[in-house]
Amino acid sequence: MPRKKTSERTDAPYRIKAVAALTGVSRETIRYYINEGLLPPPVKSARNMGWYTDRHVELLRLIQKLQAERFLPLKAIKAVFEGADEADFSVPQQRAFDEMRRHIATEHRDLPLAGSFDALAARMGLSAWETGELKRCGIGANGEATLSDLEISRQWIAIRDAGFNLERGFSPADLMYFQDVVEIAFRTELSLFRRRVGEIDERDSAKVIDVVIPALNRIFEVLHQRRVAAFLEARASGQTMDAAAASTEPVRRPEPAAHADSGRASRKSRVRTTAPS
Repeated sequence: MPRKKTSERTDAPYRIKAVAALTGVSRETIRYYINEGLLPPPVKSARNMGWYTDRHVELLRLIQKLQAERFLPLKAIKAVFEGADEADFSVPQQRAFDEMRRHIATEHRDLPLAGSFDALAARMGLSAWETGELKRCGIGANGEATLSDLEISRQWIAIRDAGFNLERGFSPADLMYFQDVVEIAFRTELSLFRRRVGEIDERDSAKVIDVVIPALNRIFEVLHQRRVAAFLEARASGQTMDAAAASTEPVRRPEPAAHADSGRASRKSRVRTTAPS
């Protein structure tokens, strides 16, 4: 492991030689990625020396991973990161990019990309007004563009391009209700885990991130689609908007029923505790 060099900024501790040693990417390639917009420029010190951050290291490793596991050229990686310049790729390739973005936005959600949020939003075709509305929702609010910020922006573009745009009264700020939904869901999940699991150790934490959260996200997606479909079917049958919206009663969450196995396990536990030593 190469030794970190001390810079004038504690948030940018590496010279380019150290970054090359950490990642296995040559200095020439690092400079090329910067020129191509895949990496942000280094932080300049008072003596005009370039210093690099952990963000550079993580981005380089992500680029290497996409090249090794997905066999993507740099142009495709840039399209995956930014969602721009996709016209040169086929529809199946674009769909594959969408799936990669979803996965990357989950694994590296807080990783800032090269360039400011304003610049990347402009390249994605967002107007200054849309960019400002997204910032009001906390998307790219600090000026940087993380992978999750760009994924949310891309989904807004899909909604807008489907015709639900400013002309019809829709705005990126409408997405703020999702933050309320997420907060309610998170607090409910946290309450369930606290009551049934207690403290979550490192192994359980990995399972929550890798398995439980993706499963819950998929369940939410299916239930949401089911609810919308029920509403549309009620409307198609002639019900009014209000009647169709009320056609499905809110579901009350039941407490889990006692399971036979849990009873047997409890009895075995009592037997073990009372057995003579």
